[in-house]
Amino acid sequence: MRVSKFLVLLPIFLAALACFYSGALYFDKFRISYAINSEVKRESLIRKTLDAIVSERIAYERYEKTRSPQDETALREANAAKNLFVKSLSNSLSNTPDDKRIRDRLNEVLKNANASWESSNLSFLSFVELANSAVESGQILFRDVALDIDIKRHILSLLRTYELLQNVNTTKEHILAVLMGKEKITESSLKQSLDSLKHNDINANLLPNGDIKDNIIRDIDRLDNIETSQGYDEIRLKLKLKNELTRDEILQIYTFESNRAKLFSKIANVLSDELKRLNDNFRVKVLSLTFLMFFLSLWLFYAGYKTYIWLKALENLNKKMKLVRDEVLKRGNRNPQNLIENFIALYKELLQKYEQERSFTAIKDRLLVRLNKKFYLSKEQILSSVATLKKDENVLKNELVFENLEKNSQIIAINYSNIKGLLDSRNGEISLNLKPFNPQILFSNILEAQIPFTQEKKLNFLTYLDANISDELEGDSEKISVVFGSIMQAVVTKCDKFANLIVEIKNVSDALSQSGLLFIETKIRTNQIFINEEQIKALSAEDENEINDEESEFYLRLASFYLKLFNSSLDISTLGGAGNEFKFILSLKKVQKLQNFSLNHELRIAYLPDINAKYNEFFAATLEDMGLRFQNIISNNQALAKNYDIVFARQSASKNINIKNVVLLKDPLTPLSVARLVYMEKNRGESLAEEKVLFLL
Repeated sequence: MRVSKFLVLLPIFLAALACFYSGALYFDKFRISYAINSEVKRESLIRKTLDAIVSERIAYERYEKTRSPQDETALREANAAKNLFVKSLSNSLSNTPDDKRIRDRLNEVLKNANASWESSNLSFLSFVELANSAVESGQILFRDVALDIDIKRHILSLLRTYELLQNVNTTKEHILAVLMGKEKITESSLKQSLDSLKHNDINANLLPNGDIKDNIIRDIDRLDNIETSQGYDEIRLKLKLKNELTRDEILQIYTFESNRAKLFSKIANVLSDELKRLNDNFRVKVLSLTFLMFFLSLWLFYAGYKTYIWLKALENLNKKMKLVRDEVLKRGNRNPQNLIENFIALYKELLQKYEQERSFTAIKDRLLVRLNKKFYLSKEQILSSVATLKKDENVLKNELVFENLEKNSQIIAINYSNIKGLLDSRNGEISLNLKPFNPQILFSNILEAQIPFTQEKKLNFLTYLDANISDELEGDSEKISVVFGSIMQAVVTKCDKFANLIVEIKNVSDALSQSGLLFIETKIRTNQIFINEEQIKALSAEDENEINDEESEFYLRLASFYLKLFNSSLDISTLGGAGNEFKFILSLKKVQKLQNFSLNHELRIAYLPDINAKYNEFFAATLEDMGLRFQNIISNNQALAKNYDIVFARQSASKNINIKNVVLLKDPLTPLSVARLVYMEKNRGESLAEEKVLFLL
């Protein structure tokens, strides 16, 4: 494919860049909006502090006149409110020169709070002048910023209001100086103050039409009418004619200016609140647009990348199609219909193979992750046990350590066989590696290796291993482990918590048979159904090479695959609706007779029955196979237990046993586990000689 064909990607990436640039612009507006919000909060705090100071002064003057309890309470409340706002304002000020000046002026106001009327107002007006300058400069920063038009109109009106507040404050300072005899009042000094109509214009016409605009214009008109009706124009005319005013007339001007200050402060509060509301809405909108633009940008970049990948794939496909076309043309007379059918069949075969490999890989990965955790725990316990053995040479004191070492070694060995069998089934290594092995040790290890998985599900794991399987056998012990482990993996995966899981391994050979083969029947049963009759039929009928992503089915197919190497098969049933049973029979060549258990058959053995009747049945059968007799004892009486050489009990019932010397049987129940405990109990204190413990070999 020529490079020019990739130009289809150019609009996608240009659109992605445009979205990214728009997102950056929206984010800049969000940043400015956030700064405006911070400035509005700061201005609001300054105005509230000014109002609180004025309210406290008014309450103080009223209390000075009346000395009434009600006015004293009002003064206390005004003082508390002022202190709260002053503290908040002080905490918000930084260490910049401007903020330091505001803090100094504020402290001066607080210092003169209870001074004379002139001194108190002079320091207050000085503070107001600095505060107005600060809030006005804060809004000037955003005057020329390209934001929402309504926000800009409110900023301009707010700036005009601050300008008028500053002019009023300047006039009041001048009047206060005249009253204190520091300056002389003239027409020129109060020219702005006496231009009443123009002086009250806050550019309200800039504001959007609505209640806020109407109320502001109405308040300004009301102030103009009050000034006219109360003789403000007459005072202005008198000043022009005589160039002098009486003290009462000067105080009247001061009152007029105070009314202006209250009105402009009220208008500033209204405009500030509306500005904050508009700005909050604007900030949410631009933030949403910012995320949207960035998301669209990323999505377009991703779409462009995927389109590029698809174009490359089409390019490669086009090359392959050309190769096929050229190959067909080379062959000459080829039937196009047959060629297409062959291609379709080949494609389906490749697709099926791909699905098989993908499913196999997914299941294999999950199995390896799960077994890796078991390997790690077993390794840590083995290292801990070895460290303990190095510290203590008395082996019998460390029988639990020996058991722990043996158990974890078995778990690692069996799980290794499972992993190896899983990999061998995909690598074509399907031949049997025949070697002699001890079946009691192999099956005990296989059952022991299932304990971590059954304990994780809290299953009631009941086992019976026939002690009459006493010949050394020839076979592939690793693949036998894989068969058993795969079935157990399928069963445990589907079992609910606290379900019964029963395993029976029996010698079903004919006692009179002279074939030299030993037939071992294995049954694995559960008390719940997770494979019904239809699924069993489908499992038997489907292609043996097909692998689904359903783990239990996969493991059952793997077990069936290896059983065929032993000329056996997996028989699955539903036990008439009572649960599932998995059964298979192995025929293995006998090598020689083994003496696994060198035990005293005259031992007096007692047994505390378990609450599970099936476990009691298996225990009785195991001891009978081993040639040992026992007596059930119901009582937990220590005196009664002393009449026996050994008292057995299942470990899961140990919480309710009061007999001190009881011997606890851990799961799984096997002849080796019984023999080990018998030997340990009868030879406690002696060295663990190999010739005395044939069952450990």
